[in-house]
This record gives sequence, structure tokens and C-alpha cells, in this order.
Amino acid sequence: MARRYPTATLLALTAFTVSLQLASLDVRVLQSTGYLLAVMLGIFVTDAVVAFRPRPAVGFPVKRPVAQEVAVVLGCTLLGLAYLALHFSAVGQGLHRSQRLAILPILVLFTFPVALALIYLFRWRYKPSELGINLRYWYLPAIILLLFGAITFRVAPQQSHWRSFFQQFGMWGWIFSGLLGAALSEEFTRMLLQTRLAAAFRDNGIGFVAATFLWACLHAPSNYSQNPHASWTQLFLGVISLMPEGFLWGYMTHRTKSILPSVLVHALNLRRLVSF
Repeated sequence: MARRYPTATLLALTAFTVSLQLASLDVRVLQSTGYLLAVMLGIFVTDAVVAFRPRPAVGFPVKRPVAQEVAVVLGCTLLGLAYLALHFSAVGQGLHRSQRLAILPILVLFTFPVALALIYLFRWRYKPSELGINLRYWYLPAIILLLFGAITFRVAPQQSHWRSFFQQFGMWGWIFSGLLGAALSEEFTRMLLQTRLAAAFRDNGIGFVAATFLWACLHAPSNYSQNPHASWTQLFLGVISLMPEGFLWGYMTHRTKSILPSVLVHALNLRRLVSF
């Protein structure tokens, strides 16, 4: 891996190092070490499962001109990020109800990638299987979640909040908030970003890292709303600290040729080891 994608490997190692450094400043080295260990073991387990039971796959073909697809995917993603930045800003909080309703279509179409789904499925006539919508390795999430759960209970049991989440939101809340609102939206977008950017750069590693960075940036507005006094440097470091988890989910999609495993792990990952 390092020989094939040296630049991407260096960038990934930098993200891991930043996560550990931030944890040392906040005296949470054990938790951060557990987080990074869970990610690395998750990657190993994914490789092991796919190698043990190899299955033919359609993959993620790029059927339109690469530049066109990259422009559409990046444009939709940035519009979604712009909505989140406005929504969580002081300006967004001060909008009148009518103004919020006026920009609601941006949320529906771009923050939730409805526009991308419509374009790929109906405009460009992609088959669902060509977008990773299949049941390949549907059982892998159970192994990954057990792994994350065991490490969490060992190094940071206070971070496990399954019971409190379901008591607060219930099953329907999890379906709309965790599964559809976060996991499916983000993993579908990530799949398009990492495969199209890989084709554009002609380097799977760079496309993979760039997509993970953009995915992590989508969380910056929410992080800022929780810590409005944070500097740009702190926000950037917070983005970097999220990337190892994103590497795992993106790698699961890459290896299994399905977005289902990463969607389920993302949606059910309520044992949060991320420290920042």
C-alpha cells in the first residue's frame, strides 16, 4: 500500500499523528490510542473477510467524462457544506422562519444528496449496483461493531451511549437521524467523491484521502456551533482528527464494493471513540 500510494500513505499517517498529539494535549491518550487501534483493526478485519470470501463485483465504473462527474459531485457537496455553514452560524440562527423555509431545498437536495442520487440514477442512468447499492458483505458491520464496542468498553466506557440515544430518539429517530440523515447520505457522497477523485487524479490513494478530508470538513460547521470560540486552527485540527474513522468507512466501501457495510457501521457506531 505504501509503495503504491506513498503520498496518500504519508497524509494518512499525518492524520493519525495529529489525532494522538491532540489527545496528549487533552490527557486522553488512552482513548485516542483505542480509537486508532480500532480503525486499524477494522481495516485488517475488512481485508481478512474480503480475502476469505472473495466475490465478483461490478465495482464503481465512471461512465461519463471524469471532469463532468467530478464537477457535479464537488459542486453538490460544496453546496451542502455551504448550507451547513449557514445553518450553524450566528447568521443562520437569526434567520426568520420564512427565510429558513426558503433555503430548505438546499438541505434536501445537497446536504442530503438527493440531487446526486437523481442525477446518477435517472439522468445518467447508472444502475444501483454500479453505485455500491447491493448486499455484498452485509455481515461485516457486526464484526466491526463488536470490535469497536469491545475497545470502547476497555478504554473509554463513558463514550458508549447506545441506551441514552435510543431512550431519547427511539427507533424512528435512529432511522431518520442516524441511518438516513447521516450514514446513508454521507457514505453515498463519500463513495462518489473517492471514486471520481481517484479517476481524476489517476491515483486511488489521493482520491481516497481527498474524499475523506472533504467528508470530515462537512462536520466543521457543527463542531463550530458547539465551540463558537474555536480558532480556525482548532477547527482544522478537529477535521483532521475525524479522518481516521473516515478512512475506515471509505476503505470498507473500496474493498467490499458496496456502501452497505459502511452505512451500517456509521449508523450504529454509537460507541464514540473519537476524542475531539
